[in-house]
Amino acid sequence: MAPRIPLSVPASVSATLVVAAPERSLSVEETARLRDGLPDGVDLRLTEIDARDPALARTVSRLRCPHCSPEVDPLVGVLLERTDAHLAVTCAAASGWPPVHLRATAGAVDQIMELTGGVLLDTGRAALLPPDWRPRTSTSPQTFPVVDWAGVDVCLDDGGRYGLETTGMSRFGLPDLRVAGLQEHHIHGWLHLMYGLAGVLVRGVFKGAGVRRDGVHLVPVEISVSTTDTAIAMAVPLERPPTGPPRPPMARPAGPAASGTRRKIPGGRANVRLRHDVPACRLIVLPPADLSGSETRWRDRTAMAMCQGDDAR
Repeated sequence: MAPRIPLSVPASVSATLVVAAPERSLSVEETARLRDGLPDGVDLRLTEIDARDPALARTVSRLRCPHCSPEVDPLVGVLLERTDAHLAVTCAAASGWPPVHLRATAGAVDQIMELTGGVLLDTGRAALLPPDWRPRTSTSPQTFPVVDWAGVDVCLDDGGRYGLETTGMSRFGLPDLRVAGLQEHHIHGWLHLMYGLAGVLVRGVFKGAGVRRDGVHLVPVEISVSTTDTAIAMAVPLERPPTGPPRPPMARPAGPAASGTRRKIPGGRANVRLRHDVPACRLIVLPPADLSGSETRWRDRTAMAMCQGDDAR
């Protein structure tokens, strides 16, 4: 059997979104109605937090950084820091498919925003969400868009090399992923790789929940990630194979409708090896054990392979 990494996946997982700077508080009756509307097995926790909360402080810092969040008005950060009571909305449920805790969290904040106003933050990804944000639905683990609940951060080390690290993987009971030693021209392709790899691991958790023993989930040490994996994880619409008898050719319509919503993703694939950094609670992304050539060349090839689809959003 191929070597695997044993990961302890909790029986219950949770997700938190923050309704920040609400214009009014929830009443006792409104809170009770929220709880009554939850699916069976989902626990809702509402907590008032301020700018001293570590997750919120990290989010505010990122939103106030003009390089990290160039599209965000700097006054948003000021508003968040000066507001004493933000509402953290957490839903928890059993790990596995379907991820009812994610659906419940999204549904709860949707109702709360209508009642209280304010702005919506994803402190797990340190992001400001637009007012019309809704996570996409998926009927199967094979089509689950990880990008709605996990992100990838870029950092620069003292030596001028870049690193990438996922955020939000704890929502699936998994440690975050990290890779280091990249150059600037690697970032685009490696962002694809990290999303695709996150998607592969999350699908493994979803599919393996029913056969997991003693809360231990086994992750392959070596994993192959394709551009299709990345497209699914990043919610890029895929071209589906035709069904039924072939249709006669039709003229392509003119105007905006001519741009189809689905496309065929060119084939690309990269192989990686994982190492569990237990103290840091991370999975480190490394070259495969049978690497031929230098690590620099491997990073170059991986970036090129993952850019085949070129569908980053």
